[in-house]
Amino acid sequence: MILFDQAQRSIKQQLHTFIKEDVRKFKDTKKQFDRVREDMELAQVKNAQAPRNKVHEAEEATQALILSRKAFRHLALDYVLQINVLQAKKKFEILDAMLSFMRAQYTLFQQGFNILDEIDPYMKKLAAQLDQLVIDSAMEKREMEHKHALIQQRTLMQLQPEVNRRHYSAHSGG
Repeated sequence: MILFDQAQRSIKQQLHTFIKEDVRKFKDTKKQFDRVREDMELAQVKNAQAPRNKVHEAEEATQALILSRKAFRHLALDYVLQINVLQAKKKFEILDAMLSFMRAQYTLFQQGFNILDEIDPYMKKLAAQLDQLVIDSAMEKREMEHKHALIQQRTLMQLQPEVNRRHYSAHSGG
C-alpha cells in the first residue's frame, strides 16, 4: 500500500509540475500574443484612418503598423512554438506518469504474489489442521452424545427398581 501511495504522489507531482510550469508558460505567451494582436489591430485602424494629406501622421501610423506587425509575427512564432512544445510535452509527461504508475502497480502485485506464494504452505497446513479439527470435533460430539445416553440409561435403570418397588407395593397392598 505504501508503494501505491508513493506512485500516486509521484504522478500527482509530475502532473502538477507540468501544469504549474509548462501550462502557465503557455498561458503567459498567449496573453502576450493576444495583447500584441490587439496592438496590431489598433495600429491597422490608425493607419487606415490616418489622413493621407498629413504625410508626417501617415508615416507615423505606417511605421507603428510595421513595428506592430513585426512584433506580432515574432510573438506568433513564439506562440506556435509554445503550443507545439506543450503538445509534445503533454504526451510525454502523461505517458511517463502512466508508465510509472503501471510499473508501481506491477511491483505491488508482484510483491503481493510473492508474499502469497511464501505463505501458501502455511495456508495448506492450516487448512489440514482445520479439517482435522472438524473431524476431531465431530468425534468428540459423538462420544459426548454416547456418554450422555449411557448416563441417562444408567440413571433410568437405577431409578427403575425403586419405581418397580413402589409400583409393586402400591399394587400388592403393602
